[in-house]
Amino acid sequence: MLNDWLYILWDWFWYFRRGKVKYRVLDLGDSYEANASDGNIAVWNCYGSTPEAAKEMAEFQLRRAYEESEI
Repeated sequence: MLNDWLYILWDWFWYFRRGKVKYRVLDLGDSYEANASDGNIAVWNCYGSTPEAAKEMAEFQLRRAYEESEI
């Protein structure tokens, strides 16, 4: 329980407070999954054959989520 609050506080202090985007890329064996969040909008299940491709897909999905939220 305490660890969850520490992660939330750490993410807010180092990423979201400064307007940065936090990326997390997971190795699934034969592919990679990326998650991205800016504190307000989050995307997940962005797959790619390399870590860079998965991160690029997460950036694209986050940009698309921003455009949808403005409408």
